[in-house]
Amino acid sequence: MTLPSKELIDWWRPKLRALDPWRTVHIEEIHELYAEREGAPYRRLATDLLVAERPAEVKVLLCGARGSGKTTELTRLAHDVKQHFCVVQTDLGVGLPDEASTLAVVTLLGVAALHAIKSWSEPDAETTALVKRKAGTVSRGLERLQAALERFGEGAPLVTDLVDGVAGIVMFFEPATATALGTASGAAKTATATASATSKLRIDLAKGPLGGRLKVEQRDDAQAVVGVVNEILAELEALAGRPPLLLADGLDKRTKLDEVARALEDEYLLRDLQAPLVLTGPVNLRHDPRFRAVPGNFRLSLLYNVPIWHRDDLGAVEAAPDGVGVLRDLFEQRREEAGIPKELFGVQLVERAAHSCAGIVRDFLGLLHEAGKNALGRGERAVGEADLEAAIKARRLEMEGYLDEQEIAILERVLDKGTLPGSAEADTLLFENFIACYHNGDIWFRPHEIIVDFIALQRAKP
Repeated sequence: MTLPSKELIDWWRPKLRALDPWRTVHIEEIHELYAEREGAPYRRLATDLLVAERPAEVKVLLCGARGSGKTTELTRLAHDVKQHFCVVQTDLGVGLPDEASTLAVVTLLGVAALHAIKSWSEPDAETTALVKRKAGTVSRGLERLQAALERFGEGAPLVTDLVDGVAGIVMFFEPATATALGTASGAAKTATATASATSKLRIDLAKGPLGGRLKVEQRDDAQAVVGVVNEILAELEALAGRPPLLLADGLDKRTKLDEVARALEDEYLLRDLQAPLVLTGPVNLRHDPRFRAVPGNFRLSLLYNVPIWHRDDLGAVEAAPDGVGVLRDLFEQRREEAGIPKELFGVQLVERAAHSCAGIVRDFLGLLHEAGKNALGRGERAVGEADLEAAIKARRLEMEGYLDEQEIAILERVLDKGTLPGSAEADTLLFENFIACYHNGDIWFRPHEIIVDFIALQRAKP
């Protein structure tokens, strides 16, 4: 096959970037690229933060499917409250080792706050007095946090190394201007970070007390770490003139569901942080009693799959125009922002991708992105029906290849009943997006739309 010309590749590149399912929507893009969905969690979260007498008591776990838009909800939240809070957003999915403890999460959030202090600057100028003040504050924070970790004995990581490594996973929004420091546009994460520094951070966070389960006799020492982190947060508030807001994203990037549970095992340490905290995690945590609406606990907030399908009172399933409309609006916003010509994707192709994505935003964009690459491979400047069907087929074959007989049987049951079986295997299928969680007044479950026909055929076999 002949490769496309450089001219055609250059023509397609910005259009494919606009549809890249892994592209992060940054704070200054949020108005152009955010598609408002019914019951968007950021609205209630923003209200809770702004009306709370003690914002530090606001602790929320935002759950949803991988790729459902949780990171974008956090970005919208940051945009709406940036004048009231000093927002520090941390990517736990990149920064944490696979088997991180809750103490590692607390330490990482404390180090992120230290990085924010180190990066903070006056809106107009960096005075000598401010430089000295920041240096003293950071130095004290490093010493105190190091001493607290060393209470556990040998093997604690060097906190100075953690601060150096954390730059690549933190966005810190300057309270006065709401720009992300360290970049000219405020759009990207701190440019000084490198992949090697982030990799070293993961290794360091697996050392000593941070790498394993917390023992009962270590709880007082863990609380000492929380105490130091609270001192750092108080220093950040004094410097910025606004209370810190901690946004911690990416726990559902863990390889296994039990690794998420490990990171939240001692969630009381997170509750004791003297700053509002919003964590994101997989939808599976909706049944965890630690994250139900009990006073003093984390409040659970659910981001369901976009309801592109509707189930009526008799159990019949049909397309839901409102949910499809949300995804169509999302495409239109990205199309206009990138200057994509209307004829590149027909309306029917966009709706076909919406019907096939199980209401997962990342899957919707991924199908369009892959279809665009297929058209590029054919040397075309427009996407045809065959390009999208090839993208859907490739994704279906990929998903089918992961399923064994037991998992297919679980998916058959989900398709029949619309409920989730109470088993670890079913929870794993939900965690891995083989099962979608919708709401149309009631919560119901359905296999990912790309494999529904495959599951139905298996059910029909004797």
